[in-house]
Amino acid sequence: MTIKQNKTILSILFIVFIVFIFKSASFFTKTTTAQTSGDLFGDNNFTPIPAQIKEIKEQLDITVSPEVPKPGEDITINVESYGLDLNSTNIQWMINGKEKLKGAGAKTFKFNVGNSGESRVILNISPKDQPQIVRFFIFNPSNVDLLWEAETYTPPFYKGKALLTTEASATMVAIPNFIDGNSRVNDSNVVYKWSIDREVQGDYSGYGKNYFKYTTDVLPIDKEIEVEAYPAGQDTRKGVGTTQLTTLNPFVLFYEDNPVNGVMFNYSLVDQIDLGSRTESKVSVFPYNFSTTDKNSNLDYSWYINSEKIDVPLTTNSITIKRNANKIANEANITVGVENPTHMMQSTQSVLDFIFNNK
Repeated sequence: MTIKQNKTILSILFIVFIVFIFKSASFFTKTTTAQTSGDLFGDNNFTPIPAQIKEIKEQLDITVSPEVPKPGEDITINVESYGLDLNSTNIQWMINGKEKLKGAGAKTFKFNVGNSGESRVILNISPKDQPQIVRFFIFNPSNVDLLWEAETYTPPFYKGKALLTTEASATMVAIPNFIDGNSRVNDSNVVYKWSIDREVQGDYSGYGKNYFKYTTDVLPIDKEIEVEAYPAGQDTRKGVGTTQLTTLNPFVLFYEDNPVNGVMFNYSLVDQIDLGSRTESKVSVFPYNFSTTDKNSNLDYSWYINSEKIDVPLTTNSITIKRNANKIANEANITVGVENPTHMMQSTQSVLDFIFNNK
């Protein structure tokens, strides 16, 4: 067989092979298409796609303000949804089983929590052709009395309250009023969370920690102290107590030290005192709201008469003023400065004038 004949035979075989491959591919494509069509539209395997999903879990955005209400406070609950048109949906609000508000688009509910007792709020949302959506809220406000006592000095028989000054300490005490049945919950079975200007004091918060000691800054800046409390295991029964601590400056007052009756605390000496023909007068000065346990501990007194310093011990809080017999009339200007050497910002001074008449 010649080379030319061999090439002819190979060409014929190649053409036959190509035709075979083409027909096989066409058959395979038709078969696959028929099977696919049978899966989607055949009578045996057809499963219709639902026109509407029956159950949808709605993601509700609910805000409660305030989250921890005080007794007698108004509460506002607002509900929003991005998957449901609440403006055209019936919404019902109930308190303790009684309907308080109902209507399409009633997304905001405002009510007064009352002074005591539990308030159970139920929110019912009824979308069309969908299951009802229900949310529950429980409010049980309780009073928390917040008391404080400054660790500062006031004179004997003083009827007022010792006040808080710079660099002074105060002890805060929380007294919750939680009722369980007919008895009051013990203070030691309550969880407390203390905060200063809304900053939680974690080291002083916790189970049974109903007191908190606070020391003021060197500058007279007001602080808001808050305590949140709830019975152990019942964090839905929260109560809140708040107080505003105002930092003042310490001061001193003059009193007459009578040789018969002692210090006359029933009135203080101010401005100018006319002693008439008396030859002498003894006065005492008493500090108010210094960080000390008595008038002499940790306090230094500096006395001046007519701008001249008197050489007396630093702990001396009284002085005797005598008349100058060589003058027809004289005046004694008394200045006293008081400071706490361990508390640099606790210092003050006061001035008092005495007039003697020698006629």
